[in-house]
Amino acid sequence: MNHDPLEPTSPSPDRDSRTSSRESSSADAPSTSTEWRDLLRRQELPDELASLPRRKRRRAAKRWRSARREEREQAVKSARRRPPVTLAVPVLALLIALAVGISALVWPDDDGPSTVKHQPSQTAPPPEPSEAPVAPTTAPSATFVNPDQVAEKFVTAYTTRLPYQDGSHEAAVKRAAPYASSPLVANLKRHGDKDFDHLVAAQAVEARPTKTEIGQPSGKQRPAPDTSVRIYRRATVTVAVKGTDPYSYTRHLTVEVSRADLNSPWMVTRVLGIEE
Repeated sequence: MNHDPLEPTSPSPDRDSRTSSRESSSADAPSTSTEWRDLLRRQELPDELASLPRRKRRRAAKRWRSARREEREQAVKSARRRPPVTLAVPVLALLIALAVGISALVWPDDDGPSTVKHQPSQTAPPPEPSEAPVAPTTAPSATFVNPDQVAEKFVTAYTTRLPYQDGSHEAAVKRAAPYASSPLVANLKRHGDKDFDHLVAAQAVEARPTKTEIGQPSGKQRPAPDTSVRIYRRATVTVAVKGTDPYSYTRHLTVEVSRADLNSPWMVTRVLGIEE
């Protein structure tokens, strides 16, 4: 009696073993379409299909492979729906390893105290005793820190005249030299001084400042604005003269006070004018 080859038949031991072998191998089935086609092409048809006539066998094989393809697709979909492998286990293992490492540092010995062993830190040897540090010689004194004081000291020294003792006005320039730049000192020595000549003509013994005021130049008296390294000051000096006929006179000097940088001392660098 003929029956449909696709209908279930009574199982046989050989068929059961082949079926179980194929099902066990489905767990390792490939996932790409090309691999599926190669796998289905290599699979052998069941015995009941292989014994059919050629035409019937081709139709039955087509239906059989279609059923197997659907079965594999369902297996792939089921595998993709599985939850991803959690990282809890690797993270937990890492934490345990760190804990073991830390405990090895804290408790290096089984019978030792439960404290961390600190290695003695290497410190530099104490410096050998030496002499007290010498203050740098280039530091400006308190006098040269204040530009107004520098201008006052310069003007006072420069307007002090001792005609019979000095012999020339260069002595007054030398007295003012500590508060002036070298180019200014050289320039003042090259030029004469009218006040000194008047003192000699009046047979004066000495002329000393009695009052010196330092202020800001105004208007045309200021050649440029003040900066952090250059300022201008207006000095008003009252000079008392001793001699045959004592008298006094007043002079107004506009001076430039400057420095090389913020850490250098202030010095008078130019005398811009002397007015009566």
